Amino acid sequence: MGDASGTKGIDPADVRTALDDILQSETFARSERSRELIKYIVERDLEGQSDRLKGFAIALDVFDREDNFDPSTDAVVRVQAGRLRDLLETYYSGEGANAAIRITIPRGTYVPLYDLMLRVPPLCGDPGTRGKGHSRPPVPASAKQASAAPKGKAPAGTHGDYDRMFFVNMRLFWLAASVVIVMLAGILALMVDSYFTDRARVASDAQSAPLPQVQQLSASEALPSIAVMSDTDMALRRALEDAIPRFGSVVYRNDRSVTLEHPLADFYIQTVQVGHASLNVQFFHRESGIMIGADHIPRGGTDAELADHISRILSRFLPVGGAIYAFLESDGRLNPVTKCLVLSSAYFSDQNPERHRVAYDCHQDLLKNGVRSALSFANLASLSVESVTDGYDYPAGTTLDDAIRLGRRGIELAPLSASVHRSLAYALQASGEYSAALQEIRGAYAFNPYDLGIAASYGNTLVAVGDFSLAVSVLERAAKASPVHPSWWDYALFVAAFQTDRQDLVSLSTRNLVGRERAHYCAARLIAAHMEGNDELREKMLGELARHDSTFLRDPLAFYSRIMPKDAAKKLTVALGEAGLKLPVSNDG
Repeated sequence: MGDASGTKGIDPADVRTALDDILQSETFARSERSRELIKYIVERDLEGQSDRLKGFAIALDVFDREDNFDPSTDAVVRVQAGRLRDLLETYYSGEGANAAIRITIPRGTYVPLYDLMLRVPPLCGDPGTRGKGHSRPPVPASAKQASAAPKGKAPAGTHGDYDRMFFVNMRLFWLAASVVIVMLAGILALMVDSYFTDRARVASDAQSAPLPQVQQLSASEALPSIAVMSDTDMALRRALEDAIPRFGSVVYRNDRSVTLEHPLADFYIQTVQVGHASLNVQFFHRESGIMIGADHIPRGGTDAELADHISRILSRFLPVGGAIYAFLESDGRLNPVTKCLVLSSAYFSDQNPERHRVAYDCHQDLLKNGVRSALSFANLASLSVESVTDGYDYPAGTTLDDAIRLGRRGIELAPLSASVHRSLAYALQASGEYSAALQEIRGAYAFNPYDLGIAASYGNTLVAVGDFSLAVSVLERAAKASPVHPSWWDYALFVAAFQTDRQDLVSLSTRNLVGRERAHYCAARLIAAHMEGNDELREKMLGELARHDSTFLRDPLAFYSRIMPKDAAKKLTVALGEAGLKLPVSNDG
């Protein structure tokens, strides 16, 4: 079995047992395609055929595509892999919470990773915990609890069941609410007044009063909408009401926004009590009644702990690359605006010139058709940066000044959008305007501290300006809270950890780069292997680098100097030489 499989130290028989548990679980019971896909991926990997785990081979072997399959026009593998990742998250948040082995399919690859989890028995009714310091927060171990309906109700399973549960709960809620409504009226009035006062102050500070994102997109409200059920735990509800509107990729609907034209949201969140110590947070698609995923929040924590749980859950569901958009894509429910957003996300998950052109053209067509979307300007800004930095010939003549101009146009439309500020920061950083880039991304992080993707971008910019201590803090939080995330998060964490002599994080972050073929990722694993004294892995990485022909290997110092201060770049280059990599003459010494 190859190292890329991530099975070193784990018995393949135990992996197959973990796979069987997944295939027989309730989470996967209604998704035959996901069962077939994970079985194929794991079995091929255990048979030593991880090199076959490419999109083209999977399309032929699993989804019965023909030899003329074109992954740039047929997204079946990417969509189903996204669905599989989300189901795995749901499984390990519920009935698989106490699994001995966790199977993950990292984004950007179809090669699985296997983590041996330390199981700790529950104490005094608390939820079960797992012992690895970088694993997910504690979750209940019971499979049935994770998907159970409220006490006294039959388990949800059909559209009708969800509707009946919804209306029964609503009747009970309003019956109870009528008893205490007079007592709460004064308190609610103060809360509403405080809420709008705070919002007005934020808008005044930004010297703007922006319209909701959806109005910037189109009159037909192109973005998916989401609501929180009335019976949700009040502390959690208040936290969700603060967090959801900050993402900008969905429209939040509360009671004040319900009208005859917009009676209900596309998606809704409800919670189910699990024992005495945990809440099961469930996301439903209203029209179909399908539960697209769930997660757990332990009760009784601090406000800061609750905020971290909210960050983990919403970062998994709300962004364009998250579960809501994956569901819309897989179910054929994308509109022209959301389709363009998904195409951009697909490019940044798996970059190539064809995906870049398709995403760019999609957003350009929106603008030509009169859809003035702040998110489209932001995506065009980021895609323009890629045109320059990755040497794409499309669109012809693009410059970083063009990217900055597009980013600023997006901010004119949505001055409080964290995503738009992040795109401008990306363009500024690529232009070498590090101080301005840091200001923009710090603002984005302030607008939406819940979005772990924004946090990772903030950490990456901190690496660029050399603030490695703060970068470690920000990136470690993001990586730990989101077990499945893009590889560049791990690489940025590796750089920050290496510069601050955090060998534990150097080892952790580079383990998450297994299966990634980029030369600078292999170089990171080479440095980590040398630091750990793992000569076998060090020799393997040297062998892989010897087969590379990349700009990185032609001048590592120049590569590093583009993404961090010169003294930090030199420190990494010296480490490569000490690990045995033969450096170009200009980098020797």
